[in-house]
Amino acid sequence: MRPIRVMHVVRSMATGGTENVVRRLLSQLDANRFEQRVCSLISAPGKEPASTVCLRHRDGPSFLVPSLTRAFLRQQPDVVHSRNWGTIEAVFAARLAGVGGVIHSEHGRDLGTMGPQPWRRRKLRGIAYRLSDRVFCVSEELRDYYSREAGLPAIKFDVILNGVDTAQYHEDAQARARKRELIGAGAGTFVIGTVGRLDPVKDHPTLLRATETALARGLDLRLVIVGDGTERNNLEQILGSKPALSRHTVLVGESQDVNEWLNCFDVFVLPSLSEGISNTLLEAMAVGLAPIATRVGGNPEVIQHERSGLLVDANDVEGIAGYIRDLAANEGWRRELGRNARQRIVSRFSMDRMVRQYEEMYWQLTAPKRLRSAAFSRA
Repeated sequence: MRPIRVMHVVRSMATGGTENVVRRLLSQLDANRFEQRVCSLISAPGKEPASTVCLRHRDGPSFLVPSLTRAFLRQQPDVVHSRNWGTIEAVFAARLAGVGGVIHSEHGRDLGTMGPQPWRRRKLRGIAYRLSDRVFCVSEELRDYYSREAGLPAIKFDVILNGVDTAQYHEDAQARARKRELIGAGAGTFVIGTVGRLDPVKDHPTLLRATETALARGLDLRLVIVGDGTERNNLEQILGSKPALSRHTVLVGESQDVNEWLNCFDVFVLPSLSEGISNTLLEAMAVGLAPIATRVGGNPEVIQHERSGLLVDANDVEGIAGYIRDLAANEGWRRELGRNARQRIVSRFSMDRMVRQYEEMYWQLTAPKRLRSAAFSRA
């Protein structure tokens, strides 16, 4: 029996949490059981897997159903799996193309989806969710939000938590020494850092203000921001107006050495205004870092406050600065939080667990078709 053909539909394969989940599935799903392709709407040169079918739409509003339908008719997938609002039209296209299994998942929110949505969008979501064979979110908070938005019971939605490869993300003393030397951090320098795209929803300005507050209290600090995006110019302007803060801040840009940069940190800070299940938070905790994160989205589902990390309210400059000071002063507590953080990831957010859940979902969704095909072949 041939492998199940799964087509992942994404807005783009540029760097991001949703895209990283897709990349992990491409590399981790059993190739004997699943043949995977990616359908992207917007080109991301140099970042698209060889199996990508790119529709090359312009970045902006457009009617995508016809081109998606044609793509599905050409590719003949058994399962179409669309993600987030930007690809929701794939649900309608998959039905028009006669695809047997249709899945839609929600992986997070941006600033435009922080509150109640326009009624047309809510209506379209509700229709798309009803047309899908499976709908799931990556956190319980997202499930509750989107069930309210679509006017559907929460039982309609599954939850599949993101996972991280704990063999790839781990403590590495040599990597720590290399990166700290690179940024000029001495033995007594306390390094705080964050990893992620530079996007307004990540609220890096709050982290800059918290760092400035901590520096004013006499801490020997270095702030490292790994990632790139639309907010880079804004962050550079803020740093340009604050020379003292700028001297203690490193904007790394996009990097493939995430594990090494995480090892460079003493504390990981995630100041986001909204999250699904943050992949970089999972990675930082897998490395054994004590995390400070905002009490938004799925963060409280990942961090057990004061056991495997620390939670603060969004925009809480003083709260972040205070915890930075406390963790810098108490190495024992910091290391205990880091040990518990890694154990939390190993026990609840492993890559193996996530991949197994995706495999079971795809397999179960196509089981009736496989049984019919097998019966026809025997006949």
